[in-house]
This record gives sequence, C-alpha cells and structure tokens, in this order.
Amino acid sequence: MPAASILVIEDDQHVRAALMTLLRQLGYRPTGALHGKEGLDTLRAGRRFDLILCDMRMPELDGVGFLKGLKQVPDAPPVIVMSGAGLLEDAVEALRLGAWDYLTKPILEVEVLSHTIGRALEKQALVAENRRVTDELKATLSVLAEGEEAGRQLQARMLPPNHQRFGAFEFSRELVPSVYLSGDFIDAFRLDERRWGFYLADVAGHGVSSALVTVLLRSAVQRHVEWAHHEDAALAASPARLLEALNEELGKEPLERHVTFFYGVVDEQADTLTWSSAGQFPAPLLFDGTRARRLEGAGLPLGMMPHTRYQQHVEPLGQRVVLSAVSDGVLEVLPAASLEEKLELLSQHFGRLDVTVEGARAALKLDEHSTLPDDVALLLVKRGGAHVEPGQLRAT
Repeated sequence: MPAASILVIEDDQHVRAALMTLLRQLGYRPTGALHGKEGLDTLRAGRRFDLILCDMRMPELDGVGFLKGLKQVPDAPPVIVMSGAGLLEDAVEALRLGAWDYLTKPILEVEVLSHTIGRALEKQALVAENRRVTDELKATLSVLAEGEEAGRQLQARMLPPNHQRFGAFEFSRELVPSVYLSGDFIDAFRLDERRWGFYLADVAGHGVSSALVTVLLRSAVQRHVEWAHHEDAALAASPARLLEALNEELGKEPLERHVTFFYGVVDEQADTLTWSSAGQFPAPLLFDGTRARRLEGAGLPLGMMPHTRYQQHVEPLGQRVVLSAVSDGVLEVLPAASLEEKLELLSQHFGRLDVTVEGARAALKLDEHSTLPDDVALLLVKRGGAHVEPGQLRAT
C-alpha cells in the first residue's frame, strides 16, 4: 500500500521544511505550499492528497479562507489545522468550517503529530469505505427495482439477528413490508462493554425510494457506531447528538423523504435507558411490570429542517421491563375507530411481560392481509418475564 500523501501549507519556510522532514521520517509523502492560495491552486490543478496540514495565520490566504475555498473542491481530503498556543478562537473557527482536528504550534513531540495524523487517516478510511458500501447498495437497489423479491431478500439480510441477547436484555424485532421493499428499518448493536443501542426508523412512504433512504440511514448509523469503537463514543452513545448528526447528513441528500426515528441506548451497569425521538409516532411504550407509559418526544422527523436540536431523556430500568416501539403502519390495521382507542389497544398488547414480537404479529393479524396499507415494524427490548411462544398473545 503506497504511503499517504500529505499537503503541508505553511508560510514559514523553516517550519514547513521541518514538518516535511518529520513526515518523511514517519513514512508519509509530503508536498509543500507557501499559503492557502497556493494550496487551493495545487488542489484545483488536480493533485490528489490523503490529508492536509494547514497553518491558520498566513499571508495571501489564511487558514479560514483556505477552509472556505476547500468547500468548492470536489472530494477534498480532511484537514488538520495548526496555530500558535493560546489562539483558541482559531481552533473553534476551523472546526466550525470543517477541519477534522487541531494541532498547537510549535509541534515539539513527534508522537503527537503521528497520532493525530494516524487518527485522521483511519477516520478517512472509514468514511471512504462507508461511501463505497453505500454506493454499492444504491446501485444494487436501483437494479433490483425490477427484481423486487431479490430486493426484499437483500433488505432482510440487512436486519439485525432476531432475539439477540445483550447481557440480561433480549432484543427482538419484526418487519412486515406493505410491498417487497420496506421504508421501515430496525437495528441493534453494541457500543462498548456496558452500553448497546437500538433504533426504529420509519421513512415517509414505502417502496424502492423509501428503501433507498433506509440504506443511507443504516450506513450513516453504522459509521458513527464504528467511530464509537475508535474515538467518538460520546456521539453514538448520546441519542440527541446522533439524531442531530443524522438530521444534518440526511438534509444534504436530495431525498425528498423525512424519517421518524427513535434511538435508545441501554447502559447495563447504570440500569438506564437514554433515548431521543425524532417525531416517532406512536410513542414507544415502557412497561415496568405494573403500568405502561408512553415515551413522548417532540422532535421533528429527520431530514425535515436543518440544525434541529433534539431532547434527550433518561429512564431507570427495573429488573422486569419491556420497551416496545412500532411504526405508524400498525395503526392502519388495528380494529378500532378512533386514534385514542388504537393507542389504548397498543398499550394492552404491549403492556405485559409475556409479550413477544411473534405473538404481537399474530394478535395484530398482520399475516391475514394480502397487502398492508403501510409497512409495519415491531421492536421489543425485554428484561425479566417469561418467554411466550408465537401465537400465545391474545388480541384484546
């Protein structure tokens, strides 16, 4: 594998030369530029780099101007900015404009430089891999629009294993599409030794276009979870921050689809559920063995409005608990006239320790419809209570 190429933008020729010498000793291929304008000209001429080291205070074009200009360069590499000690405003402005990291000058320790560059290159590799997988899945779904059964099988393989165990908790799910490809999606994953996360997403509409959004969404979440395993655990473990990141990412895509989304993180040591909701309706139910209550969230659906902020809530979890979440397609098949009656039926279905997704699917008679009006997703998180075989849950 060829050594990574790095563009060093630094107006002080002695500092630039010293940096390039260090980079060569670390096994990289550096190229120098005198200021931000020369750096942009180099990139616009078609030169490709894996990373950019850029000083913040320079003549001709400073670091801020360079970062603004870089937004117009297709497939621009990540940037690590450098500035003198004590200039915190430089770091804040640079990160706001898209820089990936910040180094304080003078750079006296080679280990700091090596670690910062290595971390940025590793993160960039993850982003590139995610983009490659997403592009492949986009192409696959487009091709499979004429082969819907194959598309259904592909989407089914993307779902997490059913009846997963996360410590003392059991995660289970059901996904019943109204057509071959669903706009609903469910996933669950471990974040670290003590925490695991799960979500239910409901894309507006259904069919190929909505299924494509679920692919993009799943890829984005997986990327943040992968970063949690390396450096940014705080984001994936914070439901509100993850929803805000996903909202910004979806807003950059010309999707014309919004997504309701419920994300929860279970902390097995603290016995808590931390959650945020982006317009999830009906609201998930938390049953503590005595009563079921709705986890109401007021956040807007993802992809609807940029810079949306989401609320984060923490719930204590007892030794016997059931959390259930369903997409709004289930409301179309409930045998009740009013919305309030349908929500009460859901409380009766899921407000019990012996509920299972298979039993709920049977009780809701989802298999008795030749076609459903909308996709239906069911998600359960349980601790304690007896396991009931499919079909034992009675419709109330």
